[in-house]
Amino acid sequence: MGRDRLIALAAVVMLLLTGPVAAKDWGVVVGINDYAHLLPADQSRPGELTDLQGAVNDATVIAAALREARVDLPDDRVLLDGRATLAAFLEAFERVTAQAAPGDTIIVSFAGHGGQEREVSAPLDEADGLDETIMFHEFNPQNPREGRLNDDQLRTLLETTAPFQVLWVMDSCHSAGLERKIARRQGLMRTGGVWDIPLDPIPTEPASGAGDTGLPPLANVTQILATATEDRLVQETVFEGRQHGALSWFFAQAVKGEADQNGDGSLTRQELASFIGDRVFTHMEQNQQPRFLPRGDPSVMLTFRAPPAPVPVVVDPKALPLQVIGQPPPGLDLATCRCRLVDTGAAMTVEETNKGWVVYNGVGDQVTTFLGDVGPHIARARFLLDINGAKVSSLPPVEIVSKQSAARQPIDAQVGFDFFPPNPSLVFLTLFNVASDGTLQYGLYPPGFREDAAAPEGLSLRFTVVPPTGEDQLVVVWCQRPPLSLHALLNDANGRLVPPVEEITAAASDTTCQFGRIGLFTEGG
Repeated sequence: MGRDRLIALAAVVMLLLTGPVAAKDWGVVVGINDYAHLLPADQSRPGELTDLQGAVNDATVIAAALREARVDLPDDRVLLDGRATLAAFLEAFERVTAQAAPGDTIIVSFAGHGGQEREVSAPLDEADGLDETIMFHEFNPQNPREGRLNDDQLRTLLETTAPFQVLWVMDSCHSAGLERKIARRQGLMRTGGVWDIPLDPIPTEPASGAGDTGLPPLANVTQILATATEDRLVQETVFEGRQHGALSWFFAQAVKGEADQNGDGSLTRQELASFIGDRVFTHMEQNQQPRFLPRGDPSVMLTFRAPPAPVPVVVDPKALPLQVIGQPPPGLDLATCRCRLVDTGAAMTVEETNKGWVVYNGVGDQVTTFLGDVGPHIARARFLLDINGAKVSSLPPVEIVSKQSAARQPIDAQVGFDFFPPNPSLVFLTLFNVASDGTLQYGLYPPGFREDAAAPEGLSLRFTVVPPTGEDQLVVVWCQRPPLSLHALLNDANGRLVPPVEEITAAASDTTCQFGRIGLFTEGG
């Protein structure tokens, strides 16, 4: 046997021993608070485009989560503030595509301003005549063609990535208003406005194809967008005392393993869509619904190098972030209410007025007004915060379809919801309401307190809006068996202040249950 044949045989043996080369994951992370031509929010005039506060925090937590998942992400591909120019991003993206092998996954996250621009050249591929854009550090309102990447240019860029899987996470917004008017703005908006683009391109402008509308989607690209439609705003919020975008925060938690429902060490489109969609929608009180393109399916987006350890559900009722504006309301005792005063990121805000005190939720919706003790309102806010933590990460989230928009509904309006079991084994549904004053209202379902009332195909309920108006929260519990102890607790608490979440979860612990909630916002009367 000749030497060349021996070398060839050794190579085959080594291939058989080592197996195929595993696909690799690569990352590019962008976060921009500081824009070269914009002012900080506290130095600007009302309505003026300003810097942001939470985008760098987003990039930091996403980068940490990706690195923990063994994604290739060196410092020169984490682009923050002044380093996050369009040229630097394009160079980093080109470098990754040059290094990656066919079958690898490229993960890109962007947190910063997003806007829209009026199309100036044929073909006008958008029905509304507007292209969506993301804005980099050097974006200049005096020349809005500079430092931005529009959706046509992005399509052209992504067409070069056919050999790879691409996961694109974009935590920015476009131009229009929130679906439900926020009474008290709790965070900056990531909107860059709508711009008229000069006809003449600039020399450094990226190439743009023939537009994206009407073209087939790119089969290798998965997009997770902060809003369900192109005309929605994204409001910054607070996690662990810092400003963030809700999409970025929950994407990072998903990558850390919280979205891995079956514990197999990988994340599919379906798991990402299920986890992120539910958490963002709930945390932002129905004012933000992420968009997934394509919709969730079993395609694997990210594989951990080792299956993550189960993430424990930690319910901490001692850290309710509370903001007080004006004089403190009656009954507020910081030593006993188990809350901490904050200037931003409050789960509940109480504001003194000449007619009493107004309560706002975490995104700035007015919940109710009161004259008496603040204690029930603090208990309500803590309960709603803690019920989010009671969700079981190893189970799919509860699916709730609202039959009306998230806007406030007037008295006498017909409203309703469709409730679907998270999986075929959880067919016993329990519904109760937490009213705007913290009162628990039981008896919505099961009907007549029947314990054997299964709803394997889901349930539709319709209501008429009656006073008092404000914010109601429907709490949804799907269980494997009738939760008899939970029903007894709810029956006993009916018409009284909602009990702590620990009592609710303990009463449901004799069977497997998944929790969810959805709000109904009403006005008038």
